[in-house]
Amino acid sequence: MIKVFPRIKKFEKMGIGLFIHWGLYSQLSQGEWTEYIHHIDRDKYEKLINTFSAKDFNAKKIVAVAKQMGAKYIVLTTKHHEGFFLYDTHGLSNFDVMHSPAHRDLIQEFVSACRDADIAPFFYVATYDWHSELYHDHFNEYLDYLLKSVKLLCKNYGKISGFWFDGNWDKKDADWQLPKLYGTIRKYQPKAIIINNTGLENGGQIVDPEIDVVTYERQTPNKINHGFNNKYLAGESSITMNNHWGYAQNDLNFKSVKELIENIVHIRGIGANILINIGLTGTGTIPLTNQAIMQEIGKWTNTYSEAIYNTHPLKDVSASGHTKDLVLGNTNNSYLFIHDLNIVGDKNVVLGGEGINLRSFTGFFKKIKRIIWLDNNAELYFMHDPNSGILTIDTSGYTYGTDWCVRVAKIIFED
Repeated sequence: MIKVFPRIKKFEKMGIGLFIHWGLYSQLSQGEWTEYIHHIDRDKYEKLINTFSAKDFNAKKIVAVAKQMGAKYIVLTTKHHEGFFLYDTHGLSNFDVMHSPAHRDLIQEFVSACRDADIAPFFYVATYDWHSELYHDHFNEYLDYLLKSVKLLCKNYGKISGFWFDGNWDKKDADWQLPKLYGTIRKYQPKAIIINNTGLENGGQIVDPEIDVVTYERQTPNKINHGFNNKYLAGESSITMNNHWGYAQNDLNFKSVKELIENIVHIRGIGANILINIGLTGTGTIPLTNQAIMQEIGKWTNTYSEAIYNTHPLKDVSASGHTKDLVLGNTNNSYLFIHDLNIVGDKNVVLGGEGINLRSFTGFFKKIKRIIWLDNNAELYFMHDPNSGILTIDTSGYTYGTDWCVRVAKIIFED
């Protein structure tokens, strides 16, 4: 029998998360791997701690923008591979925020802001560490160091919704003593989600029974394997807005709002969550481009919220013909996600949405009462045969002045 844990089902309903990368590297504005890729001398690089002021970091404002985007949870880097801690390590390391000009426990501020806004706080923890000399020379001692740092996160910040580990892929054959690490989390945070990023090459692999979520870094798979050792697992795909996780001021290659919305729809369509990343600036603010994109995504998620979060893929129900269209639903309703519609113009301004635009679906055997667009409650014309389960709708086109990228229609069934 498959075990289904409430914490995992709760996580699935969150739907959309915000990933935040922030650390010393942010001050250099050229990505989170800059120390490694640009071969910066470690001693020189780590002097960035002396200028890390976090003077513009306002956790409440950041969480508010995340909530406006539609994020139900936020994953923040408590320590990236550079080894710098954004929290008070209470003597475990002098390479932490309390030894910087910021001299504030930024993780405490983050957690408090999340709780005030009813957002679930998740902690990213890098297991691969460039700072600690123990990592390469005395690995078991490093694992004790890692465990102590995680125990601080477990004990000092109240209830935490999850832990997002990253880096075991650097030592694929090492004994990471995962039962001890994950056992510590289960002891102090029994309802916390445990995620371990499998890396670019091993997306979807699970290496320990305590893992709760299958991860896909920079990938949008077409299906999720929800089972491992008779345990039900959630799925999550993490993507960047441009080509870096950490702030890179000269990376102008941003995904369009349309592409990001289509990614959200696709990932929800395979029954997984999507984790959309931003990198904060060196002083701790959301870059303006990221903020603008988040606000635009928020218009869409707010308009179609009932179709995004408390829904799941419906077995044996699917789109017929248009490959990107899909259906999500719950106990009461089904929702049709319609792609690539055009705007209705006239003979002077022809935008392609004029005339009849039919889309078909299969698997609807229950009698349908009405179908409406969620954005304006307008009714759609449809043809439906409950015996065959075939449904065809006339999607028409967008009203001039609008284009939602992906439009959602709600099916209301007969009682």
